[in-house]
Amino acid sequence: MNNAIADYLELSPESKYVINAYGWESPAILNNYALQLENMLDSAVAWGSQAKELIKGYANFSVNEHQENLAYNEILTNPDVLSDYTLKFFGPEGPYPVYENEVELETPGYRTEAVNPMLGQFPAPPSAAAPQQPENFWGNFKQQMDQDPSQAWRILNQAQPQVVANKLFVME
Repeated sequence: MNNAIADYLELSPESKYVINAYGWESPAILNNYALQLENMLDSAVAWGSQAKELIKGYANFSVNEHQENLAYNEILTNPDVLSDYTLKFFGPEGPYPVYENEVELETPGYRTEAVNPMLGQFPAPPSAAAPQQPENFWGNFKQQMDQDPSQAWRILNQAQPQVVANKLFVME
């Protein structure tokens, strides 16, 4: 490097050494590196702040859920609290008030809102398939298990709940 230029620029001895060792572009390269480090640090601080807010939110949620679980536990394990809650629920201010006098008892039905006629008529739900006879069902199931056990679940899936319950009852 030309020492006259370095002297003209009045560079420190450390700067002269860096320029002599790494060239004239070294200050720009070091400056770019410093800016990238600063941007990375700013990003890390922003991420940390965002993570801190999320962790605070999760902590508040956990505390609220814990308090709610404690309240449910108190209602379900303390008969006095359960009784008070039930009386409020079915009381005159609750969502399902119980009739208190004979005039209210004579009122037929529940207090409801009128049905909106704009809804129209809905089709009837499909009727259930005819129930299978238990003997035929278990015979078909055994035949399917003998032929292809991997498909036997399909037959069980079509069974009426009472058929399986009866089989379990007989087995016990």
